[in-house]
Formats: sequence, C-alpha cells, structure tokens
Amino acid sequence: MSAFAILHVTSLFGGGVDRHVRDILRTVARPQLVWHAGEGVDVIEDGGRFFPLAGGAVGETLALWLRGRRVGLVHLHQLTRAPRERAEWACRALAAPRIATLHDVLFLRADAFSAQDPLAPDPAWLAETSRVLRESRAVLAPSRWLANLAARHVPGLAVDVVPNGVAPPLADQIGGNDLMREEFARARPGRVVALLGALGPHKGSDLAEAVAAALDGTDIALVVIGYLDRQLHPGWRVPGRLFVHGAFAEGDAAGLLKAYGASLVLMPNAVPESFSYALSDAWIAGVPVLAAPRGALAERIGAHGGGWLLPESFDAAVLAREIRALVGGDREGERARVQLALAQPDPARIPPLDAMTRSLDAFYARFGIDPAAPEAADAADLEALVARNLDGILFRGELVRLCDEMAQTLAALESTRKRAADFEAEARGWIAKLEADVRAVQEELRRSNEAREALAKEADLLRLNKEALDRLPSPVRRLLLKLAFDARR
Repeated sequence: MSAFAILHVTSLFGGGVDRHVRDILRTVARPQLVWHAGEGVDVIEDGGRFFPLAGGAVGETLALWLRGRRVGLVHLHQLTRAPRERAEWACRALAAPRIATLHDVLFLRADAFSAQDPLAPDPAWLAETSRVLRESRAVLAPSRWLANLAARHVPGLAVDVVPNGVAPPLADQIGGNDLMREEFARARPGRVVALLGALGPHKGSDLAEAVAAALDGTDIALVVIGYLDRQLHPGWRVPGRLFVHGAFAEGDAAGLLKAYGASLVLMPNAVPESFSYALSDAWIAGVPVLAAPRGALAERIGAHGGGWLLPESFDAAVLAREIRALVGGDREGERARVQLALAQPDPARIPPLDAMTRSLDAFYARFGIDPAAPEAADAADLEALVARNLDGILFRGELVRLCDEMAQTLAALESTRKRAADFEAEARGWIAKLEADVRAVQEELRRSNEAREALAKEADLLRLNKEALDRLPSPVRRLLLKLAFDARR
C-alpha cells in the first residue's frame, strides 16, 4: 500500500514560506497536497494542478475526496486565521493529526509586520494561536531564537528546531555579468552593496534611499536584487546610487550577487527574521552581511560569523558609516578576511536541503496515520467543487500587484519619454546653434577669401610698379622717390 499523503495548509502569499513548502514537495518522497487558504478564497494544489474551490465547497464532499487521497497528516504552515481554520476543519473531517511550523512572528499578532513593536503580543490573537499550537502533535521552528520566543509566550510548549535547508545552486546559476542589467552596467560604480529579496518596511525598505544619499561622494552604489515596495520595475531609483534589479527566479540569488560584484549584503530588518533564506543565499555567494541585531540574523551570525551586527538603534547615517568602513574603508581588510572564510563550505552555517528533508520525513513518519479503507479519489470529484466563475476574488491580490507594476512601468515609460523629448528639444537647439555657427564661419571664410584675393591683386600691382621704377635711370628714380617722400610729409 502506498504511503499516506501530507496535506500542507498555508496562505495564498509567497515568500519564504512558499519556498519552504516547494522544497518539501520536491524532496519528500510522499504524496502531498497543498491547501492555499485566504479570506473567502481556497485553492487546492494537487500534483501541479490548481483547483479554486467554490463557496460552500468545504464540506463532506471535499472530505471524502481528501480521504480518498489518503491524507494521514495535516502540516500547518501559517497561523493567520484562514489557514488555521482550514487546518482545524481538515483534522476533524479526516480524523488526522496535525503538526505546525512557525515561519515568522505572526503567531504573536496579526499585524506584526507593520506594528511598532512586532514582538509585543496581542493577547486575544495569541490566545487563538496558542490553542492551535498546543493541540498540534509537534511544533517546529527554523531557528532556536523563534523556538524560544514561542516557548516564552506559550508556556509549556515544546518546539523542535528544523533549520530551513538550502539546495546548492546549479553550476549554470552561478553566472557571469550576463545576469546584470544593461542599464546598470553602463554606469557601473566602483563598488556594490546589495539588498536581497522583496523589501517592504519590515525589511528596511524605508532606509534604502536615505542610505544611498548618505553614500554620496563615494564610489559605492546600493543594488536591490529583488524589488522595493515603492519600485517593482528594474532601473535606477536614485541615479548612480540606488538601482533596482527586479524580480528574479529562485536559485538565481547567488549568481546575481556575483554578477553585480557585491562586496556586502545589507539586511536592515525592522521585524526580526525567523531564519532568513536571504542570509543563506548571501553566504552561498560568499558575500558577508551587515545585519540588524535581531532574531535569527543575530543568532546565525553570532554562531557562524559571516558578517557583522548593527547596533541596537541604527539609522541611515549609521548604516552609511558602517558601509564606508567595510567597503573600501579602514575595515576593508577585515571584510576581505570574512569573505575568504565564507569560501569554505560549512553545513552548520548553511543547512543542506537533504538534512531538512530527513528531519521532516521523520516527523511525518512519527505522527502521520495510515488511513484505513480509503475511498476512491478521482480528480473529477474535486473538479465538481471547483468555482465555475472566478469573479476576481482569487486573483485580486495578484491583480492589485500587477496593476501596481503596470502603473509604475507606465510612469517609468512616461518619464523616459519626457527625458527623450527634453533631450530631443535640447539637441535640436544645439543643432540649430551649430548650423548658425557653421554659416557664420562660412561667411567669415568667404570674406577672408575675398580680402586675400584683393591683397594678391594689390601685391601684383605693386610688384609691376616696382619693376617699372627699377628700369628708370638712377637720377630720375631718386628724384621720383624724393617727390613721393615729400608728398607724404
């Protein structure tokens, strides 16, 4: 009989959680399904096919289909409300146990990514998430820091640490300068400091422009390998100082860091990281980091080196000062030594993907159940529950993002058109002035030629007169010269 299946329950959004789930789907040798849950939106993913569920589809028919797929364990990856509710329903309907992975600090409060103090719990919210965690057969976290945070706020909770593993990049993913944007290459600075990923305020996007301005007068530019919440499209955000590469394929991060020649990766996070794939990607590329002294960033750098921690309180001026010192400044030698140390492989520093896979599979084997007498499952059964009319709810967030991207792209295009029109107008002015200057020079040359010809004729006449004078007898010549001299007096 085939192994029981895992039902992963997560949110609709991507990021590190989605990367983690994709790694599990790819490397754990068990049947697996993913339930993407949002407010009023549910999508079941089965073997690469996506089934958006109609309203009211979460019920006995769906439970029959999931039992037919032999789901023996629910793995909850998000503690926001919709995923929590779907995971609890699945556990009841299938009589299946649940394990939960903490991927961030959202179990403390729903607005942790935007709150002034992201680690200050919302009591009502924490009461809901705590119950789900306590009722799970196992709770996992990618870092000891996050495990300790959960245990501190949920007394008596046991949390096992399973670091997020990373697969080594393929040889063709560690590319050359062909990965660099041509617009950047045309004005390439002397040195590059990178920011990595999709950067919102919780990852320090608010500081990027101020740091770029504070680096004025140096040969250092910031490059966002990814995008900012305020600029999604590739291009210069601050000419010569802050460049946005744009979105990139998973696995290309290390190659892009090498292509841009990054000397340092800056991670000025406002919200503590639970693990940070970006940190692993930077270390895979052999690039040291300068990071906020919080969460898993502080834990991993403190344990394995590979970079420096900022002071507890930092701003753009502090960041610029540290960058100036480490990149071409008086601490350049220190930075070079750290970079050299990163060239040595260390599975403790960058956990391998296969180690994570083995650990997770052991939890699945320990807590999963083998459903007895499964019903037959057919894709048609699930398709009967699929929404017939996608009214935009499912893709609303994506549509908003695409609209934002289009608006920014159109704005950038309009700006480019204006600059081109201004350049054309300026060029036409210079061309008109140049043509006028050429005409003036030509006129001056014509007058010069006429004057030269007149002088040549006068010189010929004088030469003839001199020859005639020279032929006269000497007394006559002297008399004529005296008369000419007296006439000029």
